Amino acid sequence: MTSLAERSASTHRTVHRATLVALAGWVLVLVVARVWGLSRPDQADLHLDAIPFYGRWDLVLTWRLAAPVAVGAAAVLVLPVVAARLSWRRVLGAVALTAIGWSLALAAVDGAGGFGDIGREYGAHTGLVDERGGPAAFLRTYVEHQDAVPVHLQAHPPGLVLTLWASARLGLSGSWWETALAMAGVAAAAVAALAIARDVVSERFARAAAPFVVLAPAAVWHTNADVIFGGLALTGVALVVVARRWPAAAAGGAVFGLSLLFSYGLALLAVPIAAVTLWRRRPALLAVAAAAGAVVVALPLLWGFWWFDGLAATRVQYYAGIGADRPYEYFLLANLAVFALAVGPATAAGLARLRGRRAWLVVGSGLATVLLADLSGLSSAETERIWQPFMPLVLLAGAALAPSRRWLALQVAVAVVLQTALRSPW
Repeated sequence: MTSLAERSASTHRTVHRATLVALAGWVLVLVVARVWGLSRPDQADLHLDAIPFYGRWDLVLTWRLAAPVAVGAAAVLVLPVVAARLSWRRVLGAVALTAIGWSLALAAVDGAGGFGDIGREYGAHTGLVDERGGPAAFLRTYVEHQDAVPVHLQAHPPGLVLTLWASARLGLSGSWWETALAMAGVAAAAVAALAIARDVVSERFARAAAPFVVLAPAAVWHTNADVIFGGLALTGVALVVVARRWPAAAAGGAVFGLSLLFSYGLALLAVPIAAVTLWRRRPALLAVAAAAGAVVVALPLLWGFWWFDGLAATRVQYYAGIGADRPYEYFLLANLAVFALAVGPATAAGLARLRGRRAWLVVGSGLATVLLADLSGLSSAETERIWQPFMPLVLLAGAALAPSRRWLALQVAVAVVLQTALRSPW
């Protein structure tokens, strides 16, 4: 008869082997994506100077690196204790503040240039609203003028441009305001992911996951608009998931629908909403959330903007531009390689160790959104930015590694090295 000690040792060896295989796979996908990209005869068509990443490789050693090193080290030491011992509300507050601090510390390595992306890509174009005769005219003509606006406006609904235009009328504008919106998105996404984990899996699981949701290499790209979109969308997802009555489900659906007016790709986050609500046999709540979201998405029709027309126009513009050059088969792999580095090696190890149907329901639905985005062909490169809204749900897999600080330290080290070596516009 096998003793308890022998069974325990066998389980430990199995987990150890699975972890090694996951880490080897993590390294392999990065190496293959890099080598394959460099060896392609059509390398210029990739439009990447830091294959497989967007940006350029440029090692910059500066005193400003002290900020992420210090913040990361402090978080590795303190955050697991905070997550385990404080009340749940205080844990969420600590997670939100640490996520903001970690993101700002990394961005500060590039100086003022680390905070300008939202202004360049969206804020600089709010004048289009007035040029077209105001918000109503801007919405009415948004689709027909897709070929005459900058790339980021071609690829997104008008939500963020109109938000920045309106906030400027209230005296809120400039890089400080745009960064504040990004940090609000970062904090909201982390809190929403943990709220979902607590409600679907357990509070213990969510507490264990909290440090890993925060200390991810993905934070290197946390000063772009996609973190705003992700924070809004995941808040909607969380509100629907935790809903027990139809008013709460309607509120969540409305918030999620609002997020779709900022980014078309967020529609894929309907996967975790549907997965959880149907698993819980709450189709009525799902229907209420869907109806509320549909009303919000359709609301701009009053001023002439239809979401599906915008999506169709975006597809046309995408394949009329860089999307026609970038090879689909290469980016099926390269996108996943970039995503793997963004979520870090600890997430790969966590996925190998993750157990439990409820945990896989949440994390697996997050992975499903990533795979659907990859297969769509509308995410050819730049997924370190585009897939930010999907990352927090996958980062929850780190709960399977808790309470090890070594994995958290590894995540911090990867982020700092990446911030040191890669110059990215985001």
